[in-house]
Amino acid sequence: MNLKKLPVHLHHIGSHFTNGLFPVASVLLVMYFVTGDREMEAAAFYCALFGTLAIPLTYLSGGYDWRTRFQGRRTAIFTHKLIFGVLFFLLAAGAIALRVADPEAVAVGGGIGIAYASAVWLATGCATYLGHLGSKFI
Repeated sequence: MNLKKLPVHLHHIGSHFTNGLFPVASVLLVMYFVTGDREMEAAAFYCALFGTLAIPLTYLSGGYDWRTRFQGRRTAIFTHKLIFGVLFFLLAAGAIALRVADPEAVAVGGGIGIAYASAVWLATGCATYLGHLGSKFI
């Protein structure tokens, strides 16, 4: 196999990574609230953390694909992907920042715990919508 002819699609790899981890984080967070099992909450945090760390690579590689494969054409789909990509990162990074600032806030409940969970769930919604938009190109 000639490796020079092997296409590496970093955007596809990155988007599947983040779009897989955030729904898992959301489900684990719900399971934590139902069971009270702190390991579920910790697992949700680590899924969200690794997903968040992959977002910049995914966003930048998506911009590269947009410029090279789609000649940088402005369409409603690409505009939505740009806007929701930034929103996705801000929500995800915000969730991580809240959890790092006060790891016990989720266990105690209250404003920070609710904000953290809401940010994870809203980030999951953004990831789902971005995946839906991306599927329109396949």
